[in-house]
Amino acid sequence: MLRLNDETFTAALPENPDHLPGVSLDESHSPLKVLAHSDLLRKFVEGESFNPVHMRIGITGACNMRCNFCNFHSSYETQFYDRFSYKDSIATDKAVVLMRQFALNGGRAVTFCGSGECTTHPGYVEICQQAFGKGLRLGLITNGTRLHKSDVADCIKQTHTWVRIGMNAGTPETFARITHHRPESFGRLLGAIRDLRVNAADPEFRIGLNYVITLENYAEVTEAARLAGESGAHYVRFEPEFYSALGHETIEQRMDEIAERLRRAAEYQTTEFEVSIPKLVRGPMDQSDNVEGDFKHCHYSRFVTAVGADGHLYPCPQVHLNERYRIGDVVDLGYETVLSGGPREVWEASNPMRTDLCKTCFYRPQNELLELLKRGDIQLEEALRGYQLAVPDTLHADFV
Repeated sequence: MLRLNDETFTAALPENPDHLPGVSLDESHSPLKVLAHSDLLRKFVEGESFNPVHMRIGITGACNMRCNFCNFHSSYETQFYDRFSYKDSIATDKAVVLMRQFALNGGRAVTFCGSGECTTHPGYVEICQQAFGKGLRLGLITNGTRLHKSDVADCIKQTHTWVRIGMNAGTPETFARITHHRPESFGRLLGAIRDLRVNAADPEFRIGLNYVITLENYAEVTEAARLAGESGAHYVRFEPEFYSALGHETIEQRMDEIAERLRRAAEYQTTEFEVSIPKLVRGPMDQSDNVEGDFKHCHYSRFVTAVGADGHLYPCPQVHLNERYRIGDVVDLGYETVLSGGPREVWEASNPMRTDLCKTCFYRPQNELLELLKRGDIQLEEALRGYQLAVPDTLHADFV
């Protein structure tokens, strides 16, 4: 984990209790990356307006898996993701227009993620090519089942900066049981990684694996790290199963064993392959009176925004597809209209519902840093100088 020599700030970084493995994140996933944007931070501290540089978008709600841990198909999430529908989809031509509008309004990077599997969208390749042609850098969070398709693979090699694939098992049998997909897909997605890594056009291209730890797969964490390293991936990132109303309670009873398996998994780390250890203890976002984090306002949404497959703008992926956080329909009304014509400004001015569904903010480190800078508890220019010395060239800076 990259750190600055400032005790006030380092206290806000993700951490585990002493009896659990320490949190580790590589450079591309560091919450300090916001410090690479000196131009925006100066405007932020001075109270000047600016547009988000990073969009996270789900172009379809459809998915070819039904993972047992999926928030969007969980009975615990029917209230939280009340606008989710697997039938939602943004038409290709409208998605292309949205990419162009985002680029024209200060956008720099787009992550395709969302509630569904974006690569199943029939226009995924065209949308990516058009977005890339407008100067946008592209990232993809995917279940990996279509990476062996030549059109998708070629598109990724030509236009993408990074890809993160859902691994979620250490064996084909467990993979099939958890995802309700074919067991052979496990080997197929692992087999697609090296070709993408070797032949990607972007010199900063990174491809990694994500592993959601559940009661069904925790025993395979160490084996998964071994396979991930052998696949040619740059990293494997572990994270606890998380429903908004439960936090990490689904795996709490096995936490000591999971911690030991993660320690053994970390032994597979090399100079070419990283094993990323998560924050294992998190409270629930919903149905809780406890509020985490020393910040009162959602600052991170000034830099990053989210669009759901319903076509609406949301402040961030954590609360997207929730009626209370809808800002405006950027597909029908236009991105600039919603962004600057009133709806988003009204939302920003409302001190947006920090204690409603954001009790456990996934972007707490970024928000706490921004609040400390805004209050003057950390001097901006000193922080920028310290970060520049520690990180002269930030990897994937535009993916804040």
